[in-house]
Amino acid sequence: MIDFQHVTKKYTTNDKTITAVNDVNLVVQRGEIFGVIGFSGAGKSTLIRCVNLLERPTEGKILVNQKDLLTLSQKELRDVRRKIGMIFQHFNLLESKTVFHNVGFPLSLAGVPKQEIKRKVESLLEFVGLADKANHYPEQLSGGQKQRVGIARALATDPEILLCDEATSALDPQTTSSILDLLRKVREEYHITILMITHEMQVIKEICDKVAVMENGKVIEEGTIFDVFSNPKQQTTRNFVKTVMNDELPASVLEKIYHPKDNSKVYRLIFVEDSTEIPLISEVAKKFDVHTNILFGQIIELQHQPFGNLIVELQGATVEIEAAYEYMKQRVSIEEVKENGY
Repeated sequence: MIDFQHVTKKYTTNDKTITAVNDVNLVVQRGEIFGVIGFSGAGKSTLIRCVNLLERPTEGKILVNQKDLLTLSQKELRDVRRKIGMIFQHFNLLESKTVFHNVGFPLSLAGVPKQEIKRKVESLLEFVGLADKANHYPEQLSGGQKQRVGIARALATDPEILLCDEATSALDPQTTSSILDLLRKVREEYHITILMITHEMQVIKEICDKVAVMENGKVIEEGTIFDVFSNPKQQTTRNFVKTVMNDELPASVLEKIYHPKDNSKVYRLIFVEDSTEIPLISEVAKKFDVHTNILFGQIIELQHQPFGNLIVELQGATVEIEAAYEYMKQRVSIEEVKENGY
């Protein structure tokens, strides 16, 4: 559906060249909700603006439905852009126009007859839950309502792709949840492919099928939500995952654990799917001469699969700890937690 092939975007200002996007290769399949996450300056906003050529890549190709956008004529590009909707962090609504006219604006520009615009806008406002706000102005709406108007406007031209540029960053958590529910509904009922960028890992967890992590213009990690959350490989990815998993032990706890004393080891255990039902700690306590201290534990759902995360301290003789470790290793994913917390 969307295929980034060695995409690079450079800016030159005052004889200085800045590489905002650096040799990015990504494929977004039809019907996916694909998230791109990164800190400010990572290049994610530039990348998403390359999809409809609001930013033209310096190098590489962008294929949408197997069409290389960089080879299209202006007319062909306009036709493709009509099938790409976009919603923004700060809504970008026309303050002097009513909700009705904001949603209908792209249809008016396209020369759609007034009766067709009326039918379409009324249907979209019903879909986003704002049928009673048609004659209101943006200043009369809450942030969540403004974003719903933005979504309705983006859907007006029957797009195949929806680009979301930090669409929930200006919203409170409860409103963010309602907007994510609406985007799921958009995907399910309109069969639209959604590419969204954000710096909020919770948003990625809640709605996306896959995620790419960007840093300094490069994609440093990508995969399914389950794979990335359960086994983040890069430090930046781990930092993002921690904002959701929140399993970092306090420094005061680590100091006490690693203060010279009887032999002990700290392990992080990852339980997935059927392994979440294993009474592993109970089994270890019965089979081995170790004391088990549970420091952290939680079970969440990732892409409808249970995911358990447990941090335990094992105290006892080295040989018993090592035997317990080998036993657990056969049943779950396990790693030692070092004194620095990793």
